Amino acid sequence: MQATDRRAVTETEAEALLLEQLKPSGRRKLYLAVKRVQDVTLSLLALVVLSPVLLLIALAVVIDDPKGGPLFTQTRCGQWGKEFRLCKFRTMSTDAEQRLEELLPYNEMTGPAFKIRNDPRVTRFGKLLRSMGLDELPQLLNILRGDMSIVGPRPPLPREVVR
Repeated sequence: MQATDRRAVTETEAEALLLEQLKPSGRRKLYLAVKRVQDVTLSLLALVVLSPVLLLIALAVVIDDPKGGPLFTQTRCGQWGKEFRLCKFRTMSTDAEQRLEELLPYNEMTGPAFKIRNDPRVTRFGKLLRSMGLDELPQLLNILRGDMSIVGPRPPLPREVVR
């Protein structure tokens, strides 16, 4: 579809033109297919090899704070704004989301992101998991499902996308 005359382009026509421009070329489709096969293969292999470690971490999370389960899920925005549930090992107390409002004045980041040093919501074992990056291992499930890729940007929270 091309706008050849000087008439006003409707919103639907503009969206169709934009989507046509965004369609991946043959080379891009091949690249995306190879990348997806790589993501599935590597995440599946990592899940199998790391399964004993994942089970031990899950058990330790529950022992450290028995009020909640070992996994924390959160809505994130993926490619093209599609929302999905991101999985992580739980590193905070179960009431962490409710306590966020009271801690907002202490935010050390500019913009929509929130971060404070020595966050009181983080559990003892959670500090260790975060320092070693082990809290991110369940994201291998997101990669396997196709929500994320092994190499790519951090999926933002919906509130970060709105701002």
